[in-house]
Amino acid sequence: MFVLTLLLASGLSHWFFAGWLTRSFPKLRVRRVRAVAAGLAVLPMALRLVTHFTWHPLVTDLMGASMIELLTVIAGSLVVVTFQILRAIGGRLRRTTKKAATTTTTTTSTPTLTSTSTSTSTSTSTSTSTSTSTPTLTSTSTSTPTPTLTRRAAVERGVGLATYGAMGSLLGWGLVRGRHAFELSELVVKIPGLPKALDGYTIAQISDIHTGGFVTERELLEGFDLVRAAKADMIVATGDLVDFYAGWAPLFARLLSDLPARDGRFAILGNHDYYADVSEVTKALGAARIELLVNRGLRIRPQDGGGFALLGVDDLWAPKAGGPGPDLDRALRDVPEDLPRILLAHQPKYIEQSAGKVALQLSGHTHGGQINPGFSPAALIMKYVSGRYEVGGTTLYVNRGFGVAGPPSRVGSAPEVTKVVLVSA
Repeated sequence: MFVLTLLLASGLSHWFFAGWLTRSFPKLRVRRVRAVAAGLAVLPMALRLVTHFTWHPLVTDLMGASMIELLTVIAGSLVVVTFQILRAIGGRLRRTTKKAATTTTTTTSTPTLTSTSTSTSTSTSTSTSTSTSTPTLTSTSTSTPTPTLTRRAAVERGVGLATYGAMGSLLGWGLVRGRHAFELSELVVKIPGLPKALDGYTIAQISDIHTGGFVTERELLEGFDLVRAAKADMIVATGDLVDFYAGWAPLFARLLSDLPARDGRFAILGNHDYYADVSEVTKALGAARIELLVNRGLRIRPQDGGGFALLGVDDLWAPKAGGPGPDLDRALRDVPEDLPRILLAHQPKYIEQSAGKVALQLSGHTHGGQINPGFSPAALIMKYVSGRYEVGGTTLYVNRGFGVAGPPSRVGSAPEVTKVVLVSA
């Protein structure tokens, strides 16, 4: 369904884009433009299919460029269509107003109609003069130049060039710079019941790594430098460890296991880990001695006043791929009831089930919207997109993610490593 929806959106937007090009630049050949647009419309999906067989750098680069082009065309076309609709509405309102004014003027000028009968002779003379000047009409019609671009098309061309150009430039910046601009954020959370001995305990959270063609060893090392800077007691990865190919999981697991953390490294699964191959991802984590929490709970630092409970649940979409799905009650049975609880749940909307049962939920999944051109489109369809929320007595933090999904670009949503500092309440 997702692929069909994307194909439909790509086809419609490229069809509109081809029409805009041929209207704005009349010298372009319509058939050739539409043929190229049709090819570009299916190119991202075709290249994605190729990556199931090879992750050759050339294929990856072409796929990235095609995804940037696709998003540029979709977003730009939406703006141009909106402009056309608003302009059409404005034109109709002006015509309606002009028609109403003309009707009023005609009504008030009715008494002057009586003078028409006296103008017969004038009409006759006009007819005569017209017939005598007929030969000049031929020369006039042949000398009038045919306009190549109407005023309306010229305005549409200007709006389109500005829109498509700005969107392409923005996404290009996100490709070259935005997705590499890692940030270390700090979150201080009061945890009721946390032992005084653990006051200031630090957790480094990473999420949505999407290790794959667009997130390779270079990007992993860039982000992991900030994890080292956090000097955390524990490192947690909250899902989507790989993109669509589980063959990248050993690289991620190996580099993660090299990071210092005295109490270990822990991970949960995300929807992309199931899309790739959950068994292979699980195997890679186990080989690197990274603890995977799937509806499990662990007691951390019991020697320090009793410690706290670290819980991890499965992804909400896991049942569609044969997984068990999230089961917080099952995880809670692994730990004493009186411990303060910290939950790892990939999708932030799981807070609707965990609120009031845990002190803190760490999530990802949303990428902070990933592409935010001055506003957050994701906020129109998601309740929890990025940052801190307080829900039913539970603190929820949504990490912006580490990598990219879809177009390899980040705009207004820098990749993030979160330094979570626990404070005893």
